[in-house]
Amino acid sequence: MKILIAVDGSAYTRKALDYLLANRAMFVDGHQLVVVHVCTGISGHVARHLSKELVTDYYAEENAKVLDPVKALFAESGVSNYTIDSRHGHVAEEILKSAAAAQAGLIVLGTHGHGIFGRALMGSVATKVVAETNTTVMLVQ
Repeated sequence: MKILIAVDGSAYTRKALDYLLANRAMFVDGHQLVVVHVCTGISGHVARHLSKELVTDYYAEENAKVLDPVKALFAESGVSNYTIDSRHGHVAEEILKSAAAAQAGLIVLGTHGHGIFGRALMGSVATKVVAETNTTVMLVQ
């Protein structure tokens, strides 16, 4: 099975990664992990005043800040059965697109755990992903 894990560099992401590694027989061994990171897109109003190279470099730097520690953690843990999917744009939408493209059987998200009222007032990436996918979603709090 392909398991997509969305990472953003937060402590919540680390908890989700730690959970997967602590339960590696269930979630890592024998599965293909797809690690997706989504940079918030640069506004078109701003991007049109920047060179394509500068925008590309920005996304590469932002991705590296989040993905390099994940790669190091996986190397330290002996995990090599993963691919990286770096994207930019609206976070929840890009996670959903990545899961569909990978044909993931499970989406794993770290969540802040705001509770029902916090989600209703603020919305969240996790809420949107859960609401808009037919794929099983595991939230790690």
